[in-house]
Amino acid sequence: MPEIGKQGPEGLAVETARVFFALWPDEAVSELFMQWAKLLHETCGGGITRPGNLHITLAFLGNVASSRLDELKLLAAKLGGSAFNLNFTAPGYWRHNRIAWAAPDETPQVLSDLVKKLECSLQIAGFSFDERPYAPHLTLLRKARWDPPLRPLQNINWAISEFVLVRSNRIESGSEYEVIGRWPLS
Repeated sequence: MPEIGKQGPEGLAVETARVFFALWPDEAVSELFMQWAKLLHETCGGGITRPGNLHITLAFLGNVASSRLDELKLLAAKLGGSAFNLNFTAPGYWRHNRIAWAAPDETPQVLSDLVKKLECSLQIAGFSFDERPYAPHLTLLRKARWDPPLRPLQNINWAISEFVLVRSNRIESGSEYEVIGRWPLS
């Protein structure tokens, strides 16, 4: 759902969309992450991420003028990149914001390169984005305490063959994510 409020050149409010680029799991991989989340929830409590919201962020842009969404899609179409695999063997926890997460055992160079190319293209095109050191992760639980599961978790191997542009729509119970563009990785 579009939002209104960002100031345009003449001081007029313009329609915006809250967007980010991400890696988006298919249903089978999403189900494996949901199994992790449910097992963690048994001991850690907190709120489980909705299955349709599971992702790894590549670049978070926040509110962007809706009129520039096609520009973002063209930018992404020019990026290219190679397919790769991510392997997950154990969850983690950030005490400062009480988030239980899954991160790949290592970040392949091809993923780091994709993020760098994306950020460079966004800067050249004049888009603002969250400029933190890149740490790929997938949020499993929010408002959790850390108490690792008693049962071992099944390793997850995720074959990445595309990246997506996602719009975050506000709903009564939080946010719901909608994929608005997909680009293959060869």
